[in-house]
Amino acid sequence: MTLSFRLAGRSGSLSQPDGGERRWAAALVYGLLVPASLLAVAASGWYVTTGETPLDLLAEVTFAARIDEPMPPRPGPEKPAASLIQPPAQPPATAPAAAPQAAPQAAPTAAEAPKPAALPQAPAAEAHLPAAPHEQTPQAPADIHLPTAPQAAGEPAHTGEAAHSGEAAKTVSPAPAPAATTAAAAPPPPPPPGSDPIMPAAGDPLPQPSFAQLPAHESGPPLTPGPLPDLLRNSGYGALPIVAGGTEPRTAYARPFAADGKAGKVAIVVTGLGLSKDATAAAIAKLPPEICLSFSPYAGNLDALIKKARAGGHEVLLDLPLEPANFPLRDAGPLAILARHAASEAVDHLEAVLGKGNSYVGVAAFLHSPVTASENWQPTLQALKNRGLLFLGDGLVGVPDNFVPAAASVTLVADEVPFRTAIDSRLSRLTMAAERDGSALAYISAKPVSFERVLAWIATLGQHNLVLAPASAVVKSGV
Repeated sequence: MTLSFRLAGRSGSLSQPDGGERRWAAALVYGLLVPASLLAVAASGWYVTTGETPLDLLAEVTFAARIDEPMPPRPGPEKPAASLIQPPAQPPATAPAAAPQAAPQAAPTAAEAPKPAALPQAPAAEAHLPAAPHEQTPQAPADIHLPTAPQAAGEPAHTGEAAHSGEAAKTVSPAPAPAATTAAAAPPPPPPPGSDPIMPAAGDPLPQPSFAQLPAHESGPPLTPGPLPDLLRNSGYGALPIVAGGTEPRTAYARPFAADGKAGKVAIVVTGLGLSKDATAAAIAKLPPEICLSFSPYAGNLDALIKKARAGGHEVLLDLPLEPANFPLRDAGPLAILARHAASEAVDHLEAVLGKGNSYVGVAAFLHSPVTASENWQPTLQALKNRGLLFLGDGLVGVPDNFVPAAASVTLVADEVPFRTAIDSRLSRLTMAAERDGSALAYISAKPVSFERVLAWIATLGQHNLVLAPASAVVKSGV
């Protein structure tokens, strides 16, 4: 009897797991399977709600520089660079329709007809947009690197060349002579509006420069050392700028500029400085002193950097972080003014930014922010005005004049598409805007390729009767 009981107890103990096995099973279920299931459900819910995968979310919250278009490895010199930019779309029936009409009239000169396989010429280093073939643009403007309007259907081919080439004139019958004379006398059609070229499939054909490769620029005379004690008042956020005795910080710390009424003014502002040591040093030492430098409020040792920039002759601003358009996927930091802030809270954030440095003329605000359409925007602008600071950015349309400080709207961001041809295209548009309006202003970021293209563009300003000016020279004073 005792033996059978022991055997039954031993067999029962073999059929049930011991305590260690139960703990391992619970750890596997609750430590791995349950969290994995919850993570999968959360990711699925996020994808159904926003359409974004976790990898997309990770890419959005990082601050690394990104290029939307693919950039394969740089090709070798043996590959042609003829198709760096896609030519503008033209009506498919325009050129073929004109060729048959000119053939019966100029049969001996059939070799001069447009070749269907011809490709646009490779753009030169300073070109902004591809030029059309020579046969279709005999009188393209030399100063504007934009394609001319397509030839109208039914117009005889090579009428411009027939008017300017004696050999071509001999081969054309007397019938179309009046049309050729009219075409030669009429001014060339206006170019279409500029557009940004797309990123080349093979990437930038030239190697990317470095800050060390940029030539050093002779610094201008140092600006007046700051800060001025009379223009500061202590607060909970540090010493803040004020207006004292009719003197405003935007004029006291401005770079002197002798205005020429006959020349247009164009200003360049480098934003985001102070976060990279090499970029900040290159902006101070290798850019002309007329270019304004705007420092991030998150930069360390900001007062020393501002003093160094002013010693090099540069006018200084502070970046004003505003809520990005894709917030909260992208955040502008704890000092940013958000659209949901009350007016008093927005002004508090503004004063926290202004307390990070001194001796600046104003702020360079982030662009395309929903804050400019919120109720706290006008009080924010009025706070800048009351402190005698200038404002650069957007969101000024529709704001009453009594709220607007001395301000200038940003015409464009020159290196929003960060490759040479796109930067050159935008700088060309900046030139045309300054010629049209008398002044223009652009942001650029602290990249070697941006500095390289801006330095090359500055050398061409004299051809357009334009001068490089500090930001304080292009703003318009409020009421």
